[in-house]
Amino acid sequence: MAPRSPWNNGEVEGFNSIFSKKFWNKIRFTDEDEIDIKIKDFNVDYEKYTNLVNNNPEIEKLKYIKDFKDIDLENKEVKKFKETKIYFLRIVRLKGEKGDEKEEGFIDILKQEIKLPKDLINLFVYCILDIKAKELSIHTEGEDGKLNDIKTINFKIKNIVY
Repeated sequence: MAPRSPWNNGEVEGFNSIFSKKFWNKIRFTDEDEIDIKIKDFNVDYEKYTNLVNNNPEIEKLKYIKDFKDIDLENKEVKKFKETKIYFLRIVRLKGEKGDEKEEGFIDILKQEIKLPKDLINLFVYCILDIKAKELSIHTEGEDGKLNDIKTINFKIKNIVY
């Protein structure tokens, strides 16, 4: 590296940038003694900052689904679910063009798209998936705070044993 060329060293340039932004250009000084005091505080804070930034753990090698092709991922410890219901909160999204005759609402639960009335678009619905009954019920909150039924459908989840 060429002498007196900090632009070749990213660490030096990083420090210079932070020093300018957070200290030299930000604080107004009345005399040299005040600069000495403030720069000591800045150096302590900057050391804490660099220790924090430089103390990150190494990133593990990324794994892809193909890395698990020869591995049995079945959960052998849990053969049965202990809970019989799963609860979801979903926002109803628009499907189709707004104002179009094909406009409708929908939610997505476990990669299954469920159609809902278009007047529910942009509202939240409360969904209860009863695993034993293999049934999904969808509700909204009424004015009285009670649940209003919107729709109940058969909903089977694969690979669940009871």
